[in-house]
Amino acid sequence: MVSYREYLEFLEKWVPSAKKYLYIPPDRKDLICYGTGYSDNWSVQTNLKAFAVFAVLSSIPELDKNKTNMSSEELREISLKMLRFSLESHIEGNYHSLDGTKWGHTWISVLGLERAMHGIDGIKKYLTEYDKLLLKKVMISECNWLVDEYYRSCPEEKGKIQAGLIKNNDPESNIWNGAFLLRTSFMYPEAPRINEYINKGTAFLINGISISSDKFSKEIVNGKPVYEWYTGSNFFDNFALNHHGYLNIGYMIICLSNIAILHFSYKLAKLICPDFIYRHVKELWDVVKMFIFPDGRLCRIGGDTRIRYCYCQDYIIPVLLMIEDLYGEKECEKFEKKWLEIVRKEFLYNGDGSFLSKRLKGLLEFSPLYYTRLESDRAVTLSMGAYWRRFLKIGGFSEKNKGKTQKFWYDEYHGACLNYGKNRIASFCWISAQRPQGLCVPTNKSDMAEWRWNCAGMVTGLGRMNYHKIVNHEEIVFQGGFITWGFTEIWSENFLAEGQKAEIIGKQDLVFTALPDDATVLIMQKCISQGRTFIKEIKGLLYNVPNDIFNDNFRNYYSEKNNYKLEGNNGKEEIIDIYSRWLNVDNVLGIIGVYGSDHFSIFRPGRRQAGLMLSQYEGKVIETGLWVDEICYPYKKDVFSVNPKTILFDIACVIIAGISAEDTAKQVKKILIPEIKPIFDDIRMIMVKGMDNRWYLQVANFSEKELSFSVHIGNIKNVKSLTGNTNFTLRETEINLIMKNKCVDIFVFDF
Repeated sequence: MVSYREYLEFLEKWVPSAKKYLYIPPDRKDLICYGTGYSDNWSVQTNLKAFAVFAVLSSIPELDKNKTNMSSEELREISLKMLRFSLESHIEGNYHSLDGTKWGHTWISVLGLERAMHGIDGIKKYLTEYDKLLLKKVMISECNWLVDEYYRSCPEEKGKIQAGLIKNNDPESNIWNGAFLLRTSFMYPEAPRINEYINKGTAFLINGISISSDKFSKEIVNGKPVYEWYTGSNFFDNFALNHHGYLNIGYMIICLSNIAILHFSYKLAKLICPDFIYRHVKELWDVVKMFIFPDGRLCRIGGDTRIRYCYCQDYIIPVLLMIEDLYGEKECEKFEKKWLEIVRKEFLYNGDGSFLSKRLKGLLEFSPLYYTRLESDRAVTLSMGAYWRRFLKIGGFSEKNKGKTQKFWYDEYHGACLNYGKNRIASFCWISAQRPQGLCVPTNKSDMAEWRWNCAGMVTGLGRMNYHKIVNHEEIVFQGGFITWGFTEIWSENFLAEGQKAEIIGKQDLVFTALPDDATVLIMQKCISQGRTFIKEIKGLLYNVPNDIFNDNFRNYYSEKNNYKLEGNNGKEEIIDIYSRWLNVDNVLGIIGVYGSDHFSIFRPGRRQAGLMLSQYEGKVIETGLWVDEICYPYKKDVFSVNPKTILFDIACVIIAGISAEDTAKQVKKILIPEIKPIFDDIRMIMVKGMDNRWYLQVANFSEKELSFSVHIGNIKNVKSLTGNTNFTLRETEINLIMKNKCVDIFVFDF
């Protein structure tokens, strides 16, 4: 069982490093804030989260003051001053934030208080009467605003709750606002408008994890059927979440985390939590746990626009504790323990008591606000673990209502496929953060996962912003795997030259197939220039290999002729050309080039490039995020012009998870390109023997018209199409096909 001491191990040492970000206003020496102290939502949350950490530490008798360099009394005094800063700088207080304004009455203003409530619980007996009155005043004020004037993005619709699959997708804020209203109702049952708080809180929560069936649900909640509370669906029926415009696994965690905070607040208050709070929690969790690596790290198949392994990842702790407490799922404790090991690795690497100082050095220089926000996210979630595990009994019974762990998942809207096997995790997602993006890694190697245009190829023009625009995509899921294909336009925009228009610099056909052998992925990419344009970088394949703190800053690459031990985090840009048909990473992942280039290249930009996806930072060197080695096939870097209809890359690769360098070399001989009659310029094929000893033939028609042709293979039997896309017949040693335009098929057979 995970002990609260494992959490204290971090927090006790974090306090001295956090002290440098504490600030005492010159005109109010009775107050302290952590971070910038401004009135924006992030700054308000940051101070309240840090307050909770100091408060929790002061409330635990076993505190090691030799590590904190402060006694419990000193920690308590600081935490009280931090809480008072937040309360006094609120609209209802007698002071202001450090930018001269006050905070409060926004769609997100109660979030900081929600995440700090366990801290308030920890020091409540030390609050003065004035503190208690001001806290109540602030909470009542926020509740009244939520009931009367709440809006998120539509000020003309004050008081209305929003929800939507794509537009007005507001599950997380609906949940934390609903939780705050219910919390206030049990903290202050004498409040004049308590019934209004309960009603509005119920409406918010019903429209949190909401799906289409809620529109017709007759389940009675607080005197009314669910369909009367229902505003709209925030989640698809399979619990996919399109938040911030892409498949956002992280915000599934955020939604659950705010329910967890309320769950444990009821438990600390020795009150029974209303059942409706848990509506769809188990169903959502059964989906979310498919996106968790065995070591507790999120498998974000839709990618991330923010700093890797932060924020949403941090809030997995309250989720795991809640699921263990509600359903007794012992797997949660394994995830919890393993995630703490990852946190420990970076914590020790920094060596200064901080959680993120080395990896986010550049972010600190660029935005102290953002840096302290992320530090406090990690700290506050660890403090939740410390406080709840210290003062509550969590779980402790046999697993109940355990759902069957699904090994595959598909979402049509995002074009997202996941296959989670014992040996390989394979995924692809078209409507993703840096779209499109795929993944093929050994299941036990979460440190190898990075999604930015992964396995999708990329062309960079002279604009500051370069991106894929998804034109179309299709997916077919079959037993043990999937195939997806589509077409993208690669755009470049925001040029230096005034008035220069955004332009399409490439059009790309893309195929990604996860074979049902729990090991192999087949990739085809064909990218052609649109008009005469200037290019500065071409990256065929583009397989990202993080090379940073979490793999001890070294990756070993093996090839036909040479082996390479490459250090991450070295600040040196380099291009390593590897003249070999195959490449293997760390003896656990093989990549084989089939056609389209005479060698691989590993591009290492000399900076952490997998970080914030913010337009104003594109192209700037900001020391933040992850160092990533980019395996390309081919790679070209220069500023050069190309003529219309120039092939920028036309390649195929095979990626095999869980395979050694020696076996990768052997597998090269098991990959073929069969002959076809007649020959068509837009037909592409790969034939490979899978790790299940069955043969697979992938055929793609990239042309705009239906084509008929024959593929010569040899004496084969038991031919089967895994997609049903193609009319085919078997005649002696040939497969005769009639294939639609822009279509792909995969056949399995035996000799």
